[in-house]
Amino acid sequence: MSVAGNCEICGTGGVDHTCSRCAQLVCEKHFDEETGLCVECLSEVGGGSDQERQPQDMPDGVDTYRF
Repeated sequence: MSVAGNCEICGTGGVDHTCSRCAQLVCEKHFDEETGLCVECLSEVGGGSDQERQPQDMPDGVDTYRF
């Protein structure tokens, strides 16, 4: 979707997308095509590539809780 204005995340021109969650106008760099979300919403909802979601190397006895 082509819209006019500046990216609401970085402030540069060339806005190409609108986030389907928060309706921010964002540039290509700050938009995830797969989810239709801006990078801010994507980080809030826990999105990202499968590679980013791989368990981190942690010592034994350390648990990670996600809510």
